[in-house]
Amino acid sequence: MVWQPKDLEAAATIAVQSAYLTAGQRCTAARRLIVEDGQEKPLIDTIARLIDRIIIDQPFADPQPFMGPVIDNATANHLQEQWVELMIKGGKPIRRLDRPYEDRPYLTPALIDVTGIRDRPDEEIFGPALQVIRVKDFDAAIEEANATRYGLAASLVGGSPEMFEKFWSHVRAGVINWNKPTNGAPSTAPFGGVGLSGNHRPSAFYAADYCAYPVTSGQANTARAAIGQGLRDPNMLED
Repeated sequence: MVWQPKDLEAAATIAVQSAYLTAGQRCTAARRLIVEDGQEKPLIDTIARLIDRIIIDQPFADPQPFMGPVIDNATANHLQEQWVELMIKGGKPIRRLDRPYEDRPYLTPALIDVTGIRDRPDEEIFGPALQVIRVKDFDAAIEEANATRYGLAASLVGGSPEMFEKFWSHVRAGVINWNKPTNGAPSTAPFGGVGLSGNHRPSAFYAADYCAYPVTSGQANTARAAIGQGLRDPNMLED
């Protein structure tokens, strides 16, 4: 969720890192971007400009890419089918999920507004596709964040300490961050979730120490973020 961000560039960068790192193939990758209706355009435009700069290539390419392929062609095909289904249901593409190479599992980072879709499918799109959902106020944003069977990671970017306290207290997720990416969970901290993202049942000998709800939270009073590699020079983009 991005709410009343003070630094648009930092907020957009955190959203891009959350959604598209590892081509979206992380369990903690952001699938939904919840924003305030009527106030979202500057943020969405900034995210779209960053998307246009993302380099997609093989790991040792020069210049270094930000994103590589998804796991295989079958997965790429399935992700494209899920994308088409969102459009058929009424989703409005902002940046499309395209296939640069037909015979290889590379996909471009996609952004789609799904606010107008009734009965949005609660299915994980395990790839580089971020769904924008516009809501009227912060209470509706929290309600939307909880409108899922999953519950691993959630992040609030922007807002006030009081807003984050409410977010932390009411959002059903196991990793809850403030002004940090959803996929920024440290490996030294507990890790888990609720719903289909976890069941609170310890498995291994030390798992009882590893499981809690909420399990962990990374916080920063101000959003700061930068992408050091994998972006094209903005002055070199085609019109």
